[in-house]
Amino acid sequence: MEKIPNNMETKSLDTPDKNESSSGESYSAGLRLDSKGLPLSPQPSEDPLEPLNWKSWLKLVVLLEVSTLSFLALFNAALITPTFVPLSKYLHQTITETAYITSIFIAFAGASSLLWNPISNVYGRRPVYIVSIALSIASSAASGASSSYGELLAFRALNGFFGGVALGLGSATVSDLYFTHERGLYMGIYTLSLITGGHVAPIIGGFIERSLTWRWCFYIPAIITAFMLPLFILTVPETLYPHTQLEQGYRPFKSWMHNMTMKGSLDPRRRLRITDFVRPLQMLWYPSVSLPTLYYAVSFGWGSILFIISSASIFAKTYHFKPYQTGVLLGVPLTVGSLLGEMLSGAFSDWIYSRRALARGGARKPEDRLFALGPAIILLPLGLIIEGVCIERKTHWSGVGMGIAIASFGLQIASTIIYTYTNEVKSIFPLDFKQKHATAFQPLLMRICSAIDHRPRK
Repeated sequence: MEKIPNNMETKSLDTPDKNESSSGESYSAGLRLDSKGLPLSPQPSEDPLEPLNWKSWLKLVVLLEVSTLSFLALFNAALITPTFVPLSKYLHQTITETAYITSIFIAFAGASSLLWNPISNVYGRRPVYIVSIALSIASSAASGASSSYGELLAFRALNGFFGGVALGLGSATVSDLYFTHERGLYMGIYTLSLITGGHVAPIIGGFIERSLTWRWCFYIPAIITAFMLPLFILTVPETLYPHTQLEQGYRPFKSWMHNMTMKGSLDPRRRLRITDFVRPLQMLWYPSVSLPTLYYAVSFGWGSILFIISSASIFAKTYHFKPYQTGVLLGVPLTVGSLLGEMLSGAFSDWIYSRRALARGGARKPEDRLFALGPAIILLPLGLIIEGVCIERKTHWSGVGMGIAIASFGLQIASTIIYTYTNEVKSIFPLDFKQKHATAFQPLLMRICSAIDHRPRK
C-alpha cells in the first residue's frame, strides 16, 4: 500500500459548493452527480486507479471477459445434456442417474461461492479468477478422460467447484465497475451471458455427439477456457478497491502494473476469518433479501434447469428425437427467449429505478427495481404451463418450443433484476448468496423429473 499525498482527497473536489437535482432538492458540497442530477452511488474517490473511475472501454473489456467466463460455466454444465440417452447406455446407468452429471456440476458451482467470494473479498478478485480458470481447465479435461460413472461424477463436481467461480464473483465484479444507476444494463449483459451459456450448449452438444463422441463435450470447453486463461492474465486488472484503506490514508493500488499482479488489492493487515464464511447466512434473516432470493431460486430451477435435465428423456420418448434434434429444440427457444427478455429487463429496470428516485427527490432505493418484475411473474409460469400441456397432449413439437421460449423470456427478466437488486443491498450483506439457494433446488427437481410420467393421456 502507498500513503496518499496530502493534496489528494478521498472525495471529489471538482464540484460546486451546492448542487441541485432536477426536482429542486439540494445536495451537500463535494458530491458527484450523474447525468440526471442525482448523486452518484457509490461516490467515487479522486484516485484514477479506482475501477469506478476507469475509462468506459476498459470497464467494458473486463465486463465482457467476466461475462465470457460465466457463459463458459453453464455452457460446460449443459453441453453434455443432449447425449444423456446414449451416454446412459455407455455408463450402464438410468437417464436420471446420468443427468446427475449436469446437476452435480451446477450444485458445486453454486456452493463454491461460499468459499470463493469471501476469499476474493480479502485477497482480490484477480487471483481467484486466475487460479479457478486453471483448475477448471484441468478438471474439464479429466471429465472427458473418465472411464467410469463414479470417476466422471467426481471430476464434474470439481469442474463445477472451480468453473463456477464466475457465477458468484461476476455480479460482484460488475458492482466494482459500475454505479448503481448503470448496473441494470451491465448486470443484464452479465446475466444474459451466464444464462445463454446453458441455452446455447445443447444445440452444439447434440452435433458434437453426432460427429465426434460424448467425451468432446468436456474437451471442447477445456480448450476454449485454455484460450481464456492467458487473455485474462494479460488484460483484466484487479477490480476490488478497498475503500477502508483509502479512509485510513493509503492508496490501495500503487500503479497500473501493481494492479495487474496477483496482489493488487491485498491488505497485509487483513486476514481471512471464519466469520467471513458465516456472514452470508445473515441474509436469510431479512425478508427483503431472502424472498427475492427464493423467487430467483425457484425461477432458475423451473425456468432453466428443469428444461435442461429433463428434455433428453422427454423428447426421446414423446417425439423420438435424436440427440442433435433434442439440442436444437431445447437450445434455440431458450436462447431466443433470453435475448428478447434482456432487451426489456436491464434498461427498463434502470429507467424505473431513476424515475422513482427523481420522484422522491433523489433518494435511490434498491427495491424500486422490483417493480420491473411484473412481466416475469406472468410469463415464466405461462411458458411452463404451455410446455407441460403440449407434452401431455403430445402436440406438435413447435408448441413445446414456444412454451420454453416464453419461460426463458420471463427468466431472463427475473435474473437481471434480482441479480442487480441483491448486489445493491450488499452494503449490508457483502456476499451474494442467491446462486447457492438456486442450486439447493437441484436434487428436488431431479427427483420430480424422474417421478413424472410423461406419457400422453389415452
